[in-house]
Amino acid sequence: MNLKDQDLPNFICIGSQRAGTTWLHNCLDEHPEVFVPAEKELHFFDRFYDTGLASYTKRFTLEQRGPTKTWGELTPNYYQEPQALERIKRDIPDVKIIYILRQPAERAFSQYQLYSQGQFSGMSFEEVIANKEFVTDLSMQGKHLQRLYSLFDRSQVLVLFYDELSKSPETFLKRVFTFLQVDPNFMPSTLNKRINRVVLPDLQARLAKWKLTWVIELVKASPIAEWVKEVAHKKSDKLGKSAFPDALRGRFDDDIKLIEQQLGIDLNHWR
Repeated sequence: MNLKDQDLPNFICIGSQRAGTTWLHNCLDEHPEVFVPAEKELHFFDRFYDTGLASYTKRFTLEQRGPTKTWGELTPNYYQEPQALERIKRDIPDVKIIYILRQPAERAFSQYQLYSQGQFSGMSFEEVIANKEFVTDLSMQGKHLQRLYSLFDRSQVLVLFYDELSKSPETFLKRVFTFLQVDPNFMPSTLNKRINRVVLPDLQARLAKWKLTWVIELVKASPIAEWVKEVAHKKSDKLGKSAFPDALRGRFDDDIKLIEQQLGIDLNHWR
């Protein structure tokens, strides 16, 4: 094995978007046996592949990673980019893959909430679903899982569910650590801190309109931030399927069926 091969990552989390990958990155970063670059999303295999593999391996040199047992990256766009997965297979055929799945309508709605004052500004969720096809495509996780399994041996792939992360982050994280063959009992300080969870989306929208977003940033930085996020999340959960437009009803059923077939599980509660 040459130096270039030694500096290639031995695990990659490929997604999904809005499924806890920022939280996972922070948890992995704290583990003494794991190295991840400070920059969470490298996007090498989908955006910067033309810069060459040498530019990628520079992010994982022995000098940077130190005496860690495993090193890798998290870019939650790789799963939806066929070319990215094919490049990963060609360049790092034995790499371990982590793929987190989330109920598709909830995933799409979470994306809408996060960018409601950005690229989706002035648009309702219904309008985004009707006009931004990439939002629903990002939720079509079954077809991406099928392609993933066509490229990599199942023993190399760990499929997790955002539901499990929400209910038991400790159990979720132990599964990741066990898969990476590092100490599964290490519990990071960020274990119960949900990164990038939208805090009171309706209020955020109003504050943004009034140019008072600094208020939300104060809440996020305060000791009550996690409590506020949890209350807001539970309130959002209570909306249930009624919060989603009719255009989404049944839209993901075939894709959910693909996940069920690939994993041999029942996801009827996702429909």
